[in-house]
Amino acid sequence: MVLKRLTVLILALVHLLPLCGQAEAGEWTCPNCSQAGNTGNFCGNCGTTRPSADWICPDCGQNGNTGNFCSNCGKARPDANAAPTEAPAPAVTVNNALEQIPGETERVKVITNRVNASSFIANKKNPNLWIPENAIDGNETTCWQFSAKKGLKGKSWIDLAFDTPQSLDEVWFKNGFWAVNDKGKDQYVINARLKEVSISFCYEGGSGFQDAVNATLKDESRNGWQRISVGHHDQVTQVRIAVISTYKGSAFPKDVCLSEVMAVLNAPAASARPAQGEQAAVVYESDPSITGCNLLMKLATRSGPGTQYAEPGTFFGSNWQSQTVKVLRKSYDGSIWWVQVDFRNGSKNSYRVWTGVKRVDVDLNRVKEDPRICDCDIYPTSDTWFGPGGNYARANISINRSACGTIRGKENGYVDVEYWYEDDGYDGSHRVWLPESAVYNLYYGDYSGEN
Repeated sequence: MVLKRLTVLILALVHLLPLCGQAEAGEWTCPNCSQAGNTGNFCGNCGTTRPSADWICPDCGQNGNTGNFCSNCGKARPDANAAPTEAPAPAVTVNNALEQIPGETERVKVITNRVNASSFIANKKNPNLWIPENAIDGNETTCWQFSAKKGLKGKSWIDLAFDTPQSLDEVWFKNGFWAVNDKGKDQYVINARLKEVSISFCYEGGSGFQDAVNATLKDESRNGWQRISVGHHDQVTQVRIAVISTYKGSAFPKDVCLSEVMAVLNAPAASARPAQGEQAAVVYESDPSITGCNLLMKLATRSGPGTQYAEPGTFFGSNWQSQTVKVLRKSYDGSIWWVQVDFRNGSKNSYRVWTGVKRVDVDLNRVKEDPRICDCDIYPTSDTWFGPGGNYARANISINRSACGTIRGKENGYVDVEYWYEDDGYDGSHRVWLPESAVYNLYYGDYSGEN
């Protein structure tokens, strides 16, 4: 009997021998502190809860797997001691009221479904030529156009309306009229542009516009969108852009144009539907100056592009056939093209003044438009010139009291200024070169390298 019991005990020990030195069934390694050999529901070192026996597939995101392979895609179970795999982030929901903006990853367009305006200029031949809908059609060569005679200081406005309440953070503008007609006339320069605007919001359930944000737009053509931050607004049903003041046009000072406007939300591009196509910005290239242009007749000149400006004189009366000039700029006064010419009057002074294009043999397609760099205020001064100082002739024109001006060029410490007296109003008849020290309060102009 004793021998039989001893035999049973030996057999039991032999059966257990292979388990010596192995971890007990159910042992686990803590994913937080790496403590091995835990057997209970909490880590004996740091107290972390024992991981669930279920696991998440790192490939397809299937949750609740218990075997060694994913029940959805067959992916092998990850290392049991590896840190738990997080489920993939859910896909971003696309909002069809938003549209992607080409080249933008963190801003999207809030789609405007309807537009309304205080007024627009009616065209008898083409009733749709200047309607407000042109400002949201995605085509920068069309525009909304209205007359400043109808009133500024907020009396003229355009409203953007949405089908459902939307959120937005910015309003973007393509200011002025970006078209150039088949005769080469730049519509931006000859028409007026928005300057100061007030942007306000109508919210769901509301009846009026609130939370006005005032902004001043730059006077720059074909240089991409001007982005105006208005702060974050939710539940917006309409945005109103009211026009406070304008930049005057050279030929049509009170015909105000806006090529494009849109509301913008700070959001991932993936949250919006694909862009429906935006017309590529038109790049207008021209030579900075064209030298050696022959004269076609004697050179009658003006200080600005029009007969209303001061007359520096008529040059090369008897020998114009042998003379050449440099052509720098062009401007259309509503009836003819004028070009800015630079020349030396024999052994005397140089001049940088204007003449009708009929007097110069030049290809207008190669000539830049007269730029508008910035607005300014002007101290009274008699230090005036027909060119950027130095060897140029003095103008002997006095600005006898404080004036307002638009800087058209900058060179050699002098600025080319079109000016007017505020109490008289703009009349487009005064232009001259002044020392930079004579101008102050520059509005949105860094000159951008213009000369």
